Amino acid sequence: MKISRIRPCRLALALVAIVMHGAGQSLAQSEAIPCSAFARSANGGWRVVSPVILDLAGRLYSPTVGTVFAAGTTQNGIEMSDVLDGQCGNR
Repeated sequence: MKISRIRPCRLALALVAIVMHGAGQSLAQSEAIPCSAFARSANGGWRVVSPVILDLAGRLYSPTVGTVFAAGTTQNGIEMSDVLDGQCGNR
């Protein structure tokens, strides 16, 4: 019986993806919000200025650089400007 080379490669890639996903989750859960990835705007909102992965209530969220969280609006049911105000201060 001939074993296809594609199957072992796919299995190895799937295993790497699972391990990396687990490592990313534990890292995101153990760290506070990296405030250096955000900049406060004049109107009270926040802009994403560098790549970041956030763990919000057990859900990983990676906003795109340039995303703006306006004050008072919600993202995935979470008021991000309020969270950032609490974690990063009102700077």
